[in-house]
Amino acid sequence: MPVETLSPSLTLTESGLLLLPGHAPLQTIVEAENAPALLKQVLKRSYTWQERNDVSIRQAALSPDRGPLWAAALMAWDAQALFEGGDTVPYVAYFRRTARGQGRMTGLLIPPEADNRRWGVAEVARTKRDTPIVAAVAVVDFDGHRVTAARVALTGAWKRTADLAQAPARLAGQPLTPEAIDAVAQAIAAEADPRPNFLGSVAYRRAMAEVLSRDALLKCLKSN
Repeated sequence: MPVETLSPSLTLTESGLLLLPGHAPLQTIVEAENAPALLKQVLKRSYTWQERNDVSIRQAALSPDRGPLWAAALMAWDAQALFEGGDTVPYVAYFRRTARGQGRMTGLLIPPEADNRRWGVAEVARTKRDTPIVAAVAVVDFDGHRVTAARVALTGAWKRTADLAQAPARLAGQPLTPEAIDAVAQAIAAEADPRPNFLGSVAYRRAMAEVLSRDALLKCLKSN
């Protein structure tokens, strides 16, 4: 239940998560002073100003093909889907259809910005306005110099529109180093299962998954 609302901020819930109300337009997130910078950046990259005002948060969450990078950012940021019955499930699990709450989705719950959380985005596209051919969104949580959690979500590297890679989980408990990042990036390329099209073959997409995952994780290292 919401306990604090600081307009134009997002509502902070008792669980310490920020509420993204499903009926609100995407522009609400861009304008909220306490919305994570990653989500603001990706929204501006993925949707025009007109679309952000016309498309609701729920519509965008349920239609990831319209904004693949936005779906990836939600997964990497560890968003939770909220349902009418009060259930919450990880957005990535809902996206994979491995979990579902009671009733319809009414919104999303996201962790707020934190001093120990770093993120990075890397992508390749034909032009700055085009949807990325392949993209990687990395989010890493630290305890001092050691990783407590690491997530990398990619688009253009799976049969699904976007998904989380498994390999970054191995970073937990160790320092984030260029060597560790390189090993994880190679493992992500090995697990990638892309669908080829005229924009890129399977081999190209796997190669880009490695390069972009490395770049996104390096941004987390440089900002820590």
